[in-house]
Amino acid sequence: MKIIKNKLQRLRRPKEPGAPGRITNETVAEYREKVLAGGRRFKYPMQYARRRLVITTLLISLVSLLFIVMVFWWQLYLVQSTSKLTYRAAQLVPAPVAKIDGQLVRYSDYLMQLRSGLFYLAKEDAVNFSTQDGKRQLGYQKRVALNKVEDNTYVAKLAKERGITVSNQELNAFIDQQLTSRKPPVTRQAYEQVLRDFYDWSFNEYRASVRSQLLRSKVALAIDTAAKKKAEDILGQLKNGADFTALAKSLSDDDTTKQNGGDLGFVPKNSSDPDGLITAAAKMQPGQISDVIQTRNGYYIIKLIESRPDAVRYARIFVALRQLDSQLQQLRSSGKVKEYISVPKDVGTTRQ
Repeated sequence: MKIIKNKLQRLRRPKEPGAPGRITNETVAEYREKVLAGGRRFKYPMQYARRRLVITTLLISLVSLLFIVMVFWWQLYLVQSTSKLTYRAAQLVPAPVAKIDGQLVRYSDYLMQLRSGLFYLAKEDAVNFSTQDGKRQLGYQKRVALNKVEDNTYVAKLAKERGITVSNQELNAFIDQQLTSRKPPVTRQAYEQVLRDFYDWSFNEYRASVRSQLLRSKVALAIDTAAKKKAEDILGQLKNGADFTALAKSLSDDDTTKQNGGDLGFVPKNSSDPDGLITAAAKMQPGQISDVIQTRNGYYIIKLIESRPDAVRYARIFVALRQLDSQLQQLRSSGKVKEYISVPKDVGTTRQ
């Protein structure tokens, strides 16, 4: 019965209109065309629907992207948000915070410096940045951070022009020296913990900051020929019999020792010695004067006064590097620094 019922249903089903009853060599082309024509009814509406879907998706994506960009711009330039989310977004998008001598200053670099300063103040001094004093502290930290990243950007420009770089080997050696020179020495793991707890920095962020410092020292030394000449002239006078104490009082740039003729008193030999002056003094004989010693901050000439098994007493003449600071000051006074956020101009002496 079921088989008979199925046959009856097939007999009642209407034939495809226009389809030939029997396919032959003469009717096969006609039949194929009619089948294709029937399929086109389903093909083209789907094409139109897919096109509308693509256009709608693109419009929604563009509107969403525009909204995100507007919120990001509002957070950076109007609210001046210092949140970690804003910082991470600024790392992905190279938004500028200022321009110095034609070079754009990255907003992410500014936030890296500012956030560490604010984090330290909030943790150590428990500063409430919503109070009047807290707002002054906030303004000061903003100016210090912005000045620093502007300086670093200009230094990077000079370094590129002169082919000056800081290699990973130099960077690692400096960091290792900083860790081992502490008393007692500090392990990298312990130092990373200090960076997180007090500055909210990762070790890579710390490395980036140290690299900028080392690059600045290299550039300052390279462009300040006047400082080197001054140090060499002082050394020439000393070799010709000039009095070390008198020259230190009149020519040294070390304000902490020049009034004493450069005399530091006794310094333990195991003291921290980043510039290598204690090591150099320990190798000298009493009354001996060193050659010009180049350091990251300038040039020194030292004279050993007295030596003990555990300490040395020496005097020093220091010649500071001034050319880079002079150029930066000139750029600011001549209007070649443009800032895209509102930050107090005068940082005063609130905090060093």
